[in-house]
Amino acid sequence: MPLTRAQRRAMKSKAPATAAVMAACCFDFLKDGMKPITHPQAVAALTRAFRRMIEAGGKPLAIPVSETEALGFPERRPDHLPGGVTWLAVGLDVQGRGAYALHSALSEDKATAHEVARTLALARLAEVCSFPGFPQVAKGGVA
Repeated sequence: MPLTRAQRRAMKSKAPATAAVMAACCFDFLKDGMKPITHPQAVAALTRAFRRMIEAGGKPLAIPVSETEALGFPERRPDHLPGGVTWLAVGLDVQGRGAYALHSALSEDKATAHEVARTLALARLAEVCSFPGFPQVAKGGVA
């Protein structure tokens, strides 16, 4: 159901506070369990992305993030993809919770790398958002 103009205005006016709360509640799902996203650069990237998503009417979207921001996420390592580009996709899962996906790519053609990372981040986000509840973490990886 489309939102009314008044609903869209109200949603936009609350976007900064709502985005900050959503970013503060994000977790990374690792082999050994869930870990909250606490690194200030990663939280800032999530807040920025969630705010843009809310201001765009709640539709999933992806933004490029810096290497420093990407390294703030628990699963990232400094040697992950040196020289690559990283995109952060955010959206709402089937239960209305904020969700994210991060993906990097490397190519001699930076435009290609950006498009691949953006597309893969949005594809992973669609997968994450397609079922209720948190992913089940099993020995050896996400089940």
